[in-house]
Amino acid sequence: MAKGTSSAVNAPPDRTLIVSRVFDAPRQLVYRAWTDPKEFGKWFPPLGFSAARCELDVRPGGALRIDMKGGDDAGEFAGVVFPGKGVYREVVPNERLSFTFEGEDAATQPELLMTVVFEDEGRKTKLTIYQVAKTIADYEELLKIGATEGLGQSLDKLAALLGGGGATATVTGRTLTVTRVFDAPRELVWQAYTDPKHIVKWMFAKDWEAPFAETDVRPGGAFRIGMRPADHSEEGFTLDGTYREAVKPERIVQVLSDGRVMTTTFEDQKGKTKLTLSVEMAEGEEQERTGYTQILENLAKHVASLSGRAR
Repeated sequence: MAKGTSSAVNAPPDRTLIVSRVFDAPRQLVYRAWTDPKEFGKWFPPLGFSAARCELDVRPGGALRIDMKGGDDAGEFAGVVFPGKGVYREVVPNERLSFTFEGEDAATQPELLMTVVFEDEGRKTKLTIYQVAKTIADYEELLKIGATEGLGQSLDKLAALLGGGGATATVTGRTLTVTRVFDAPRELVWQAYTDPKHIVKWMFAKDWEAPFAETDVRPGGAFRIGMRPADHSEEGFTLDGTYREAVKPERIVQVLSDGRVMTTTFEDQKGKTKLTLSVEMAEGEEQERTGYTQILENLAKHVASLSGRAR
């Protein structure tokens, strides 16, 4: 395997959760956070939980053990310990980890195979995580217990540990969901997300630009955003549609002109803003995930410039 690259994971789509995120940290540092028990225990338990026990024997056939304990802010789970265990199946330093993971009580955490791929993206690291359930019933149970949300919270903690941000992207069926936490108040993020003079600063993927934007943010109101290559090699296209819902500063539902629905929510997190965008995909999964992740990275940079917290 060439350094910095990885083969695609052959995972059955009907029982696989896929999450990707780019971390502002070198690959070796991100890999260490997955393999050093002291670091792994700091971030792997989801929000409100800590590691009462964390033991990692990172080699093929080695055991993984992490017991997650609910803190005072974990509601009904405060003080409750959820033991977790697994076995490493594949270990390629700085490139790839594959291990099983399950709860001691299969009803609380069905067994899954987790494969983690680490890739260089400039000076950053792209992390792609595949969670494969043994059966479709187990997959549905994982969705029911909030496995996607839990992993997103864990990755938020990892981002904080590494000192960087980043978006979490998940795919369920043909729906892409991208989540990112912005270090800015919700009203400011809402303004940047809805005001045309701000939209043209960030609403585009790599090597593209937005020459114009028009918005009428109210139910039934229309929006139009121009998209074209930054080198003007093509005419580009217009992203347009109407607003189905607009609840300032909490929620926006947009219906694109091709009938697809895009929902964006803004959640206050003690002065920061958690933005979650869900959209029905029109293109290939990798293309859509990469594009929207880059768009939210641009938004994060723009919001930081507005808030005086330039990155």
